[in-house]
Amino acid sequence: MTAAGIWFAATAEIPDGPTAAAGADNPRGLVRYDPVYHRAVSGLEAPLGFDDCGHSTTRASRDTAGSDRHTVTPVIDRFVIHHTGTTADQLDFLSRCNMRSSAPTFYLRHDGSVIELIRPGAKPSSTGADWNWRSLAVETLNATGAPDYAVTEAQLEELAQMIAWLATYDGERLDGVPVSFTIDREHVITHQETWSGTECPGPYLQSRLDDIVARAREIFQKN
Repeated sequence: MTAAGIWFAATAEIPDGPTAAAGADNPRGLVRYDPVYHRAVSGLEAPLGFDDCGHSTTRASRDTAGSDRHTVTPVIDRFVIHHTGTTADQLDFLSRCNMRSSAPTFYLRHDGSVIELIRPGAKPSSTGADWNWRSLAVETLNATGAPDYAVTEAQLEELAQMIAWLATYDGERLDGVPVSFTIDREHVITHQETWSGTECPGPYLQSRLDDIVARAREIFQKN
């Protein structure tokens, strides 16, 4: 489950896009955009991806970090894995200004389908003020509850696919932001590895991190 996040300084304007009718893949009828991640089924303008989630006008910038909002040089150098802590679909929850201030870059369902909630160039509200500015974050819907909080094989595969995709941008820019990313356990981390106050993403996903990284390397080398 993602931690309360920060979405302070704003730089980029909202792209034009249609407001869609509500449905399973867009329960709040958010503005859609063509996702940056090519395997995502859609991109949605989640309100917490912006400076003011009540009056969405500009995207949260990656140029500030920490509770003091000190200036940093934007970079994407971490891929952070979270879990929902529940088996019930969370897209509606993540599509509004929710009580956890939770807005990951990606939402990953049981069948391996991905919804992009925040463009990778913008700062997610997910892992905490010291990590949001430098990371992409994925919220993984659990297939089982406590104690294991397992996920499906399709989700494990898609996590590896996302990691391999991010690695293709190493040394380049992704959605306007420089990337410095290698497929290893320094750069692929979980929420609990950034903050001792959480067990997210649960025992099952934590135990599969080495497998996910190994599969991502395999995908990357084949491409």
